[in-house]
Amino acid sequence: MKKNKVFIHLMGREYALLTDQDVAQVQRLARYVDRKMREVSITTRAGEGMVPMLTAMTLAGELFSAQDENVRLKREIASLKSEQKAE
Repeated sequence: MKKNKVFIHLMGREYALLTDQDVAQVQRLARYVDRKMREVSITTRAGEGMVPMLTAMTLAGELFSAQDENVRLKREIASLKSEQKAE
């Protein structure tokens, strides 16, 4: 697959990435990460060196919460399907 060079901006710095992913999607992800980094920087007043780590932990927390919600919803759907079959 063809590699694309994508320029992204995080906390005012430009980074060049080589990726086989959709350019628009990579830039969308970068905007989200940049927004999270800025939020973490403001809310924690952490030093520049701590912001990437704190942002990674924040995003990991969001991911785990979303995964837990996904599991909960799958169980709920399975339960509803079982109830429907029992009727």
